[in-house]
Amino acid sequence: MLIRAATHLSAMIVSCLLSALVTVAMLSAQWALSIFSDSALLVLELLVAVVALSLVRWLIQRADALAQQVGTVRRGSPQEPQADRVLARFRVAENTLSGLWVAFSLPAIAGFFLVDSHTAMYLHAALLVLAISGAIVLGNRLDTLRNLRGYAVDFGRKAP
Repeated sequence: MLIRAATHLSAMIVSCLLSALVTVAMLSAQWALSIFSDSALLVLELLVAVVALSLVRWLIQRADALAQQVGTVRRGSPQEPQADRVLARFRVAENTLSGLWVAFSLPAIAGFFLVDSHTAMYLHAALLVLAISGAIVLGNRLDTLRNLRGYAVDFGRKAP
């Protein structure tokens, strides 16, 4: 019990540090590119949004593929370690998505202060709406696939 709590605490600390590092790196890149032009800043934001959402999509696909391969497993069966791997992959996709929300919230707001023209501000807002919409769609897709494959987590693992 103590080892599990220590492992969970260390994972949370590492996650917070990585989130802070990503936030600072993104803010630095935004500030540096805003000196050159608004279009360079918008291209950076577009690339980061596409890469981040593609990463989450890839993680969801990997978790779903493993879930299809393993199927649903009853508690106490010999295939339970494989089901735990599926749950871990779904958890990684979910934690990555929530980490992206945290890490990119401040840079998304800062983008409004770093652009100079009205057109760039509208494009930044549109890009922000598209990125948020994509994250919401991916979150819904993750929940749908998790429920469809029988790996829903409400109050612990759900047995089929």
